Formats: sequence, C-alpha cells, structure tokens
Amino acid sequence: MTTDIYKTKLGTKFRFGFELREKDGEKNFVALILDQPSYGDRDSDLHITHRIHEGYDHLVCWVGPVPTLDDAKIVASLWADFTERYILTGQPFP
Repeated sequence: MTTDIYKTKLGTKFRFGFELREKDGEKNFVALILDQPSYGDRDSDLHITHRIHEGYDHLVCWVGPVPTLDDAKIVASLWADFTERYILTGQPFP
C-alpha cells in the first residue's frame, strides 16, 4: 500500500492509503481513509459522507474507473475538500 497526506487549502490534513485492486477483471485503485478530522456534530452516515465501510477500513466512495495512482490521489483530494466543506458548513457533496 502506498500512503500519502493531503492538506487542504485551509490546512486540514487527511491521510490516505492507495491500493490497486481487481474486481470483475478490471484493475482500479481505491483510496483508504487512514486519518481524517472528526465530523463533530455533522451526520457521519456513510452515504452522506461518500464512504464505503469494508472490514475495518473506510474507503472513498467513487463511481467510475480509477486506473492510476495519480487518478486515485485526485479522487482522494476531491473527497477531502468536499469533506472539509461539509464539516465546516454542512453543505452536502455535489
């Protein structure tokens, strides 16, 4: 697993792990959420926060192919930015 830290424009840090996985003959990267800020008083429902619970892990929920590590890092950074916005304002993901 490759790990990386993403820092938002406001300085909030998120830590992700990236793994290449195969499903139905297709290989795609997934972004595991290793560390993130608390949702505080916001609803932390998986659907609302665009996360998937898998075993002990939470993954970024993303529809569509993520064929490269660079793509996975972009997906994770977008998720982190929208998560920060949701925590601060309550505004849902687009």
